[in-house]
Amino acid sequence: MFTTHHERNRLLPLVREQLDRWIADPKGWDPSALQGNRWATIGDNVRALLLQHQGQDGSTSARVRIVETKPDGRWITQLTVHVPNARERAAWAWVDIESPDPDSEDPRSRPRRAGTPRFLAPTLEIIDAWDGAARLTTRPIVIRGDEVAEVYRALIDTDRRGVVFVAGNDDSLPSVPWTNRIATLTRFTTGVASCYVLDGEATQLLNDRLGQAHVVLPGRLRTYRSQVQPDSVVDGLRHRVLSAERIADDGEQARLARVLASNAQLQALEQPLHASVARVHRMLERIADDMLVNRLGDVGLKPASLVPSQPRATAAEVPMSDHRQDDINVQQGMLLDYLKVKVGIDDLTVDRVDEIVRWIEVGRSSQEAQEDIASRLAQLQTELDETQKAHRDVKWQLDDEQLENRDNVDLLIRSEETVRTLRGRLTSMGQAEVAWTAQPAEEDVARPDSFGELLRWLPKLEHVAFTGDPDHAEYLDSRDPLGTWASRTWDALLVLQDYAAAKADGRWDRDVHGFLEHTPDGCHEWPTRRHARDESEEVRTNTTFRKRRVLPVPTTVAQVGKIFMGAHFKIAQFAMISPRMHYHDDTAQSGCIYVGYIGRHLPTGQTN
Repeated sequence: MFTTHHERNRLLPLVREQLDRWIADPKGWDPSALQGNRWATIGDNVRALLLQHQGQDGSTSARVRIVETKPDGRWITQLTVHVPNARERAAWAWVDIESPDPDSEDPRSRPRRAGTPRFLAPTLEIIDAWDGAARLTTRPIVIRGDEVAEVYRALIDTDRRGVVFVAGNDDSLPSVPWTNRIATLTRFTTGVASCYVLDGEATQLLNDRLGQAHVVLPGRLRTYRSQVQPDSVVDGLRHRVLSAERIADDGEQARLARVLASNAQLQALEQPLHASVARVHRMLERIADDMLVNRLGDVGLKPASLVPSQPRATAAEVPMSDHRQDDINVQQGMLLDYLKVKVGIDDLTVDRVDEIVRWIEVGRSSQEAQEDIASRLAQLQTELDETQKAHRDVKWQLDDEQLENRDNVDLLIRSEETVRTLRGRLTSMGQAEVAWTAQPAEEDVARPDSFGELLRWLPKLEHVAFTGDPDHAEYLDSRDPLGTWASRTWDALLVLQDYAAAKADGRWDRDVHGFLEHTPDGCHEWPTRRHARDESEEVRTNTTFRKRRVLPVPTTVAQVGKIFMGAHFKIAQFAMISPRMHYHDDTAQSGCIYVGYIGRHLPTGQTN
């Protein structure tokens, strides 16, 4: 979350107050242990750093970093607040949560999503928070007709980082239930997204301003990413629309809430920091690193006079029986003899004991410093790994898109050659008017722009049935904001539909791969290099890998209700995600093809 605040003097104390309350309850840690510019233990397996800095320009910066070590790894919660000296500049707060491993090792399990820390909601309730020109609140903002200018400013504002959800209406939907439903869908996006619910007049006025490519229709929810360009038709493709049917479906609510949250978080993570924010971040990181490095040198340099002296109790001050005193004297003598042997000192005086105690404290501080430095190095290594992974992912995606574009260009060239040939033949037959007159398409060429929509469209396909887990498919939506993967997957499903239909009416008698190599006229095409007849021998013979591909089918197909699905379509190449669609061809028996999995690449020796 990144938010600006115009009441400069209130932001830091208010946010810090809510953070301290969260640390104390529900976390049960000790906020009083936080001291300026030092690491401290505030709970079991919880270390925290409080940085405070006064700039030469009069600005104030503060950062709290909490590192919580759990069985699944380290969770890092970081809050940064900056109050500039210049009154014309807004103060800002930045909250960042790092989970140990955002991507699950098992592609078929639901990936971890960092939740919204509980101190954010009460913070947003008491401060006036903004993301550029968009308001950040805990509930959708209801907009009447004459207030629509605020929404338009929020959409086109170039400083906005997070997404803006806009729900349309034509006044046929009751205002309160409609707003409550949108609030339920966006409940996991607090702090990283803004949400507006329009009435009928506001919906019409906003659409008039935005143009056809960017409209939000009544009964729908549109996700507007940053940098909206109302005059660009192509830009409209970036801003996804949630259909009225899915919003109204009670069974979809939990899944949709997760998808919207993932989209909002991904958008927030992808956006670069403003230059002024990045400067403050780098300054605080340098201070924190310098402090860690200096601690190892400082802990052993304190003179003995700086070590607080402890009052010493004498035996005379503690009355006790003679026998009890004799026992204590014997035990103390034995302990002193043992201590002399361990430290190699014959003459063990009180001052020498004080010195030993001081060095014990030095050792403890040194160990804590080493642990904190190790934690910092681990964090830096993680950031480096993530940067390298992002670079690799982008490169692989670019390579994949270039190959995809080459396929599309080749297909376009072949189509143009076919059109020229047919037009020439028609012209030679005296049908020039027919040859050069555009004919309306008989087929619906629409494609779903999300996997959620794709799953709802699947029943349209007579010969294809989906038996897999919808969550695995819808996870892909958060990784593909433009819906390209869903569109490609639909193309693959249409190929399977045409293949099964061709076998049913006797036009084809070979397998799917042969169908792709020699696609009959009028059927959908798919590149053969993006299809696999079966998995490799490594996958087929490896118990763990094979088990992942044993997928659901009706008991009429396999008595146990599952079957190995090695055949698959390669939807896209995108690092460890690289979506795939696995299927079982049962056209010889039931005339149907069963798709048992749509999701990220299942594990192999390479992906593992």
